[in-house]
Amino acid sequence: MQVHADSKEDHIVIRLGREVEESSYVYDLVQSGRLVVRNKEHLPLPFHGRFSFKLPQRPLPVEIRVSRLEPKPTDVLAGETNLRLVVHCVTPSRESLLDLQKALQDVPPISDEEFGTQRAEQADEFTRVRAMTFPQKVIYATRAGQSGRLALMQQPTPLLLLYLTKNPLISLQELVAIAKMPSIDSLVSESLAKMLRSNPRLAQSEELKMALAINVKTPSGTAISMLRHLNSKSLRKVAKSEVSGSVKNAAVKILLERRD
Repeated sequence: MQVHADSKEDHIVIRLGREVEESSYVYDLVQSGRLVVRNKEHLPLPFHGRFSFKLPQRPLPVEIRVSRLEPKPTDVLAGETNLRLVVHCVTPSRESLLDLQKALQDVPPISDEEFGTQRAEQADEFTRVRAMTFPQKVIYATRAGQSGRLALMQQPTPLLLLYLTKNPLISLQELVAIAKMPSIDSLVSESLAKMLRSNPRLAQSEELKMALAINVKTPSGTAISMLRHLNSKSLRKVAKSEVSGSVKNAAVKILLERRD
């Protein structure tokens, strides 16, 4: 992680090594008390918006605004996978900007202490996951092994599923299973679509593209973008599925174009 203050623009840029680090970083900010939230059981993820932020050396919190810049598919293909968080201090001064930079950089590594090592005496994975708080489950989703991912998928919520898709160990079949779930939302489907566009191996999976195209929780625009990458057999299935009229009509149109 790199934290850089730009005094000319009155903002701070946080460059995370991988997008998956976002959840751990926000967890550390919340658990350390620096990022002020109403309920620590609900992490503000994906991280963007206006927040109160407590500086260690100041009695009153400052107000910040966070923008989130995800790597584009072309960036990912080029090996640039950094997620950038741009933090503006609403009432900036040089002193407050430097204090904010230090507070954002020197965050207690609480998530590493909780999840960095595996205890030999731990209970079975399902029992261990059930005992976690929701924020802990979100952090664990990004680094869990196969049994941990399976346990988390037994109690799916959109946010958990979103950060499961960011787990570098997740398998293709697990991604297909997530794409079929009725509990996904637009953020999950967009994350899967982005992975398809940037990963040639995933782009070859007809099952993953099909699952994403026919899930009613997938936004129509995202579903339609999948259609031209499906074979004609899959398109006929889409045309007969319980999908929105716009997706159904787009599938029929592509089939007619292929006949010409």
